[in-house]
Amino acid sequence: MKVNMSNEVVITHYKNQYLMVCFENGRAVEMFLKAPEALEIGDVFIGKVKNIVDNIQAAFVEVSPGVIGYYSLASNSAHLSVRPLNRKLCPGDEILVQVERGSIKSKAPVLTSKIQLSGDSMVFLGNTDFVGVSKKIMSSERREQLKRLGKEFSRAFGTGVIFRTKSDTMTENEIREAYQQLLVEYNNLMSTASCRTCYSKMYEAENNWLKYVHADRPMELRVLTDIPEVYERFHSDAVEGHRWELYTDETYPLVKLKSLETQMERALSKNVWMKSGASLVIEPTETLTAIDVNTSKTELRKKNEEVFYQINIEATREICRQLRLRNLSGMILVDFINMSSEDYNHRLMSELKKLAKSDPVQLHVIDMTALGLVEITRKRTYRPLHEQVNRKWFHE
Repeated sequence: MKVNMSNEVVITHYKNQYLMVCFENGRAVEMFLKAPEALEIGDVFIGKVKNIVDNIQAAFVEVSPGVIGYYSLASNSAHLSVRPLNRKLCPGDEILVQVERGSIKSKAPVLTSKIQLSGDSMVFLGNTDFVGVSKKIMSSERREQLKRLGKEFSRAFGTGVIFRTKSDTMTENEIREAYQQLLVEYNNLMSTASCRTCYSKMYEAENNWLKYVHADRPMELRVLTDIPEVYERFHSDAVEGHRWELYTDETYPLVKLKSLETQMERALSKNVWMKSGASLVIEPTETLTAIDVNTSKTELRKKNEEVFYQINIEATREICRQLRLRNLSGMILVDFINMSSEDYNHRLMSELKKLAKSDPVQLHVIDMTALGLVEITRKRTYRPLHEQVNRKWFHE
């Protein structure tokens, strides 16, 4: 299969961290910084309860020295205690927890007792009897078949399962075999926990480097890295269509070859210049992100709504790219150049909604307010780029 060289991911070192950059048609569209010691979603630890806050029904659990996560007592009623526990959870207790969500802003990582083990065709759910089927499996008959099979597993073993898209093409025997493999892995994890010391990592989530820049979905992709251990670990298991390449030119570093320092500087800048001479001003705050569209250096002989419309259309494309590049999320307000024409405003909103569909993270265009501000929401995944750069890595 011929690889589309316009889609590329670069993985390299940047200031003692791992840097992943996704390029589409030669332009950076996503960047992610990862500390070597950062927690991975899906990692399972033996943690120690540091304290319990009754008024928010939560415990704070230390999973490694100095790294504390939030553990909801309301959502996790069945605690996986390493030692026999016939009372309420107390500080000092050691419990088995899994990283459910990474830290965002000042919020600690979220921990859970509902252990999940991921396989190619399914997700094994310990400590719950939930049965789910991927929405991408469209056949109602097939969905019912998988649900019946999942309920059978649940009744027999007291665990749950979520069937992934791949399970749609598997035979029942293949599904049973895949489930049994995960069941054995889960039982081994649970049985050995009592023999391990506090802060032990009991299970390591599959470290898919491409997921951080949302390039793990099926696509033709070139992955270029100058880190030998990353190349050796992942290139042999590459998804069909992905081509891993090891960059070995020590005279000209990969960071320089791809101008990654410049890319990072631009991605953290408040101002973004566009080809027309217009600009964006992007200001993240604690509660929302404000984006202002300015004519700036655009040559305007007079107020021309057609010119304003073209600048706004150019801005929609750049805004959608910047949201991905900076991984901005939550509530976003955009102040486009004001246009009195309802037709132009309608066409602008239609274009923005169309572009929003191409974002691998859920991006929802709400509406234009009476003041002319466009409301957008974007699902929270990982930290925004500016927080990744400024965070204290040992508290990840």
